Amino acid sequence: MATETRKIRVGLFVIAAVVIGLGTAIWLGASRYLADEMRCVTYFSESVQGLDPGAPVKYRGVPAGRVDRIGIAPDGDLIEGVMSIDRWFAELILRDPTLRAQLQLSGITGLRYIEIDRHSGDALHEAPKLSFEPEYPLILSTPSQFKAIQDALQDIYNKVMSVDLAGISNDMRATLQGADLLLRDDRVQRVLTNLSDVTDSARRAVANVENMTAGVKLEPVVGDLRRATGEARELLVELRNGETGKQLRGALRDVDDVARTTQSFVLELQVTVDRLSRASENLEQLTDMLRQQPSRLLFSEPPPPRPEPTRGGR
Repeated sequence: MATETRKIRVGLFVIAAVVIGLGTAIWLGASRYLADEMRCVTYFSESVQGLDPGAPVKYRGVPAGRVDRIGIAPDGDLIEGVMSIDRWFAELILRDPTLRAQLQLSGITGLRYIEIDRHSGDALHEAPKLSFEPEYPLILSTPSQFKAIQDALQDIYNKVMSVDLAGISNDMRATLQGADLLLRDDRVQRVLTNLSDVTDSARRAVANVENMTAGVKLEPVVGDLRRATGEARELLVELRNGETGKQLRGALRDVDDVARTTQSFVLELQVTVDRLSRASENLEQLTDMLRQQPSRLLFSEPPPPRPEPTRGGR
């Protein structure tokens, strides 16, 4: 009797568990189908390893939906991610042109989810170009941070590989060999020896100058220079403001007046000399004329010239 009672209880417990499980599954399925959601799509130009259907979709860290399907885009190149997003979030996301979908890592598990957040600058222009019409409302994407780091490392690698390391190594080897040959040259050794000799000669010359000037006392000379400078300064002050300066300026004015008078006299003398020169020239011309034509002194015109005698005595 006790055994049958125990069997009935176990059977009732199993039936209750099955009923509760079916009810929970029905409730979850109904809540999923009855939820007010909107399907949106985004496209990535990178690997989506770690992103699986059912992964969360977050709007600035707030759960907003889930990933329904992941597949290849119609162009055969991009990765298509279809999302079911709460309608309120979807309408908000589609209205804001600065929002972009981006892959993010979920802790250290390697799983990924889709984060929708605001971006600026170049990130707004890095969405993949579509050559087809999307099936659902489109949410533009931007490369993930891991993709940006990968591209930067690839760019650095390409630049390093483009450097001619072999050529640089050969040039450095040739330069070192040339420097070694130059240092081994006898002429360089002679130059260094001559430079050492010049340095010793300069050192000896400096020592000789120091010995020559060791017994010379410069203080009296400096004192005499100071006194001479002071006397010159006093003389300049005296010439500028003193009686001697006034007398000197008066003498200079007198000399200036004499110079001006002399200059006027010289100018007048020059005019007189010019006049005498012109009178002398006129007198010389008159003398020449009288010598040639004496009758000009008594007559106004010269007499007619005598006829020349004809040939043959006629």
